[in-house]
Amino acid sequence: MDHVFQLPNGKSVTVKEFLYKDVREFFYDKPLEAKAEFLNSFIKTKNLNVLEKFIALVKLRERCIKQSVNLNINGRDKDVNLEYILTAFNEILDIREEVQIDNLKLVLDYPTEFVISTDNIFKIIQTIEIDNEVVDLNSVTSEEFTLITSSLPAQVLQTITDFYNRKKKALVVSAFDNADVEINFLNSSPFYFIDTLYRCIDPNTYREYLFVLSKRMGDVTFLANSTFMDILDYIELYKRESEDEKEKVAKIK
Repeated sequence: MDHVFQLPNGKSVTVKEFLYKDVREFFYDKPLEAKAEFLNSFIKTKNLNVLEKFIALVKLRERCIKQSVNLNINGRDKDVNLEYILTAFNEILDIREEVQIDNLKLVLDYPTEFVISTDNIFKIIQTIEIDNEVVDLNSVTSEEFTLITSSLPAQVLQTITDFYNRKKKALVVSAFDNADVEINFLNSSPFYFIDTLYRCIDPNTYREYLFVLSKRMGDVTFLANSTFMDILDYIELYKRESEDEKEKVAKIK
């Protein structure tokens, strides 16, 4: 089953449903690139920037897992509603610019992919055109990206730094009032925030839920292909049923 979300800029984004069995991808240590690829696989709409992907994945989490998340804010654990978090992203500004530097033409915009390692201001550059040849920096390898960006003239760095300073309101978002929590789309903070949202259960609890519910419902495959939100509802119903049975037994005695 797919879900369609409307983004603040009017775009419709189609995403695959996140199922209970998908939670297992977040149990164990694995390469960050593999995690990012797994998260991206749920977004079916093409040609989105990283801000649009971020919002879509938060909405998917809200729809399929839980509408709130426990976060450590200013040293205290708080249960935060995802709708509240999304209000910080209720505007997607159009920041795309084309700039000419000598014989280079650059297209500057939001990064296309999550930054998962070190900060990289060069992710602002989407394409470089020189002598009528266009290089899409989103389609080159990480080694090629480093080679290309390290060979650019010093004026390019100054240009994209100026761009960043002018567009900082769009690229760096304060997610919470009165808290030092920023989502900067030129570093790994958006990726780690999404990773935290989807690491919603530990392996022991995951297996316990399956064990308890399979005794009541029988079909483990059905449970694994349910959403996490469905599983939480089933567990709540199971607890109520168990409490009712205990009360009936107590009355008989």
